[in-house]
Amino acid sequence: MALSPEQKLQYEKDGFLVLHDFMPVELCDKLRERAVKLVDEFDPSQFIIFTTNDQTRVSDEYFLESGDKIRFFFEEGAFKDGKLVFPKNVSINKFGHAMHDLDPVFEEFSYYPNISHLVKSMDSYKNPIAVQSMYIFKQPHIGGEVNPHQDSTFLFTEPLTTLALWFALEDATLNNGCLWALPGSHKNGIARRFIRNPNGKGTTFTPEGSKNPDYDLSKFVPLECKKGALVLMHGSCVHMSYKNTSPQSRHAYTLHVIEGDESVAKYPKDNWLQRGEGLPFRSIV
Repeated sequence: MALSPEQKLQYEKDGFLVLHDFMPVELCDKLRERAVKLVDEFDPSQFIIFTTNDQTRVSDEYFLESGDKIRFFFEEGAFKDGKLVFPKNVSINKFGHAMHDLDPVFEEFSYYPNISHLVKSMDSYKNPIAVQSMYIFKQPHIGGEVNPHQDSTFLFTEPLTTLALWFALEDATLNNGCLWALPGSHKNGIARRFIRNPNGKGTTFTPEGSKNPDYDLSKFVPLECKKGALVLMHGSCVHMSYKNTSPQSRHAYTLHVIEGDESVAKYPKDNWLQRGEGLPFRSIV
């Protein structure tokens, strides 16, 4: 599935594009079933809480070593006095970050021909590689708000080449916390970077002391879509989602792609996400 000239212009203008009926519903259901099984098999004795407020991250090895593994992260509201408030299967915020290369079902979805053809048609990459995958649950009632942010803050290349492919595995609506995006915001670059702390363990934002800008939320537009849709998003596009207070979940799968040819773009060694030599990044095409 290739982008039309009109779709390319729309993407270049807004920094995002919603492509309806992009993935077969059967593949979406298969991915959801696999995610449920992986959660069932997960032992929550060791975990960290995925904090969405100001995009802070708990600085521990469980997170930093997830670039070439599959790791699970709970919602903030999932625990009280050290105990789960809700059952495990409805308490996890997401898991990531290398399912696309480690799990056969996720691999089948991530390297599906539709995706390869789409990325090729953008004419923006010499060697597009998939660097990160995330399965996001947006759980009923406790699915946390994600404040405005830019994906290139977390997956930086020089020059900027990050592309997010966000797949709706369930209908994403205003009620269950669909994506919201700020049209044209990708044209302004990024405000800061999230890196491995050069002064010790953990992570930090650079420049030191930098804050996320205050955005006018009235200018964001909702990206409601049905199961099977793909939201294509520039890494510098500012986006967010509100808390899911509804009784319906909003499962989604995100795959991040960057330019893998080092003569075109560099992936710094201080980026938080790194892989060992045993699992190199793979081309998406």
